[in-house]
Amino acid sequence: MSDTTAARHRPARPAAGTPRGSREPAGGAAPDRRPAPASPDPGASAPGSPDGASDPDTAPGASDAPGSPEAPGADALGSPDPGAAVRRYRGRVAGIDVARGLAVLGMFCAHVAPRDPGDPVVLRLLVTASDGRSSILFALLAGVSLAILTGRNVVYEGEQMRTARLRILGRSAMLVVIAGLLVSLGTSINVILAFYAAWFVAALPFARWPAARLLRAAAVLSVLGPLTAVGVMWLAGSLGMWMTGDANSFIVEVFFSGAYPGASYMVFVLAGMGIGRLDVTSTRLQVRLVWVGGLLAVLGYLTSWCLAQVVGLPTEEGIEPWRQVTIANGPTTGEGLHWTPLPLPALADLVDAGAHTGTVLETVGSGGCAVMVLGLCLLAGGWARHVLRPVAAVGSMALTAYSAQFVVVAFNEDWLVAQDWAPFAWLALGAMAGTLGWGLVARRGPLEWVMWKVSLAAART
Repeated sequence: MSDTTAARHRPARPAAGTPRGSREPAGGAAPDRRPAPASPDPGASAPGSPDGASDPDTAPGASDAPGSPEAPGADALGSPDPGAAVRRYRGRVAGIDVARGLAVLGMFCAHVAPRDPGDPVVLRLLVTASDGRSSILFALLAGVSLAILTGRNVVYEGEQMRTARLRILGRSAMLVVIAGLLVSLGTSINVILAFYAAWFVAALPFARWPAARLLRAAAVLSVLGPLTAVGVMWLAGSLGMWMTGDANSFIVEVFFSGAYPGASYMVFVLAGMGIGRLDVTSTRLQVRLVWVGGLLAVLGYLTSWCLAQVVGLPTEEGIEPWRQVTIANGPTTGEGLHWTPLPLPALADLVDAGAHTGTVLETVGSGGCAVMVLGLCLLAGGWARHVLRPVAAVGSMALTAYSAQFVVVAFNEDWLVAQDWAPFAWLALGAMAGTLGWGLVARRGPLEWVMWKVSLAAART
């Protein structure tokens, strides 16, 4: 009997006693065709999601030991093996909790850590690594979450996909509500949640795409996306168009003119979806994520440095202040459109790879860093039960931890201009202690529970 024939006769359900974190037959097991419940397992949360989104294939407490066997039917690059059935990996991927926790703690560092040139080199590197790259890691994990919610490495079909999409829409709506509440606190920290919600919705048309197609799309968008954002803002500013200011400009804000423009950040979402469509429990894939991410980081940053030696250093205005100038040049009510061409950014600004520049080279370099960090966290997933447990706890309740930061800072606005590391220490240690303690009495953080309930209600519509 050939491997393919054997796969068709393989039982659909695992035998009694199958451990958590095992993989279920998902392609060639015809005998038991029961669909997954319309409301996925309420006892688990999707790795990579900031809202603790429930995932149909997650078993609470399951971990991703680095040495777990690879799923038959696909190699670490997602290439199908025609001689074996593809199995969906199961269980909570603890390494992604660690990565999500690092993203949240990195945002704390970017927001309240001091920029003191007299600090030790290690602390200055920590601030540099956190600034801009934490939000990119967050976006990459958003894509991983979307892939997991829509079937992991075996894409859902029919009613399962419809349910998953409705739940994602429900979460997106709730993220916008929470974002509005956080903005109303009046801190000067940029809130990423509404952008995050928009990226979730924008990615839904690609939910059925396989890994290779998603990764190719991310590669193309890494060049076209940043250039399109610059072009749109230049054209809008030259025409005197008002590109921000109220709810009617929401789409323009989240994709072009905002702090986290989706034209660039969708690169990371699509790349994360592509990674999530592979077997992230495969050690071989995890290692490849590390070295591929490292190569992309070197490519982006080294190319930027080399070009800077030719075209010069970035200007004082830079590419981001130039975008703000285009916004400021918008017309007052009643003036209408007018053509006043704005100067284009200097070439030195277009090849800069600094944080939040939104250039092609920053997208490649910082995106590579995020992929490398994800690979390292997946490899270290086995430590999430002891050494890295505090960080993983923050990642398992990322929405609550991230939002709590705004409440704390609202009462301590001077933390944003802190001259020492005490504010960061309070936020980081408080988040780790709080999530660890809450995890002893509840499966989900407070806001994660709300998101879960809203997503269930959305799936019933």
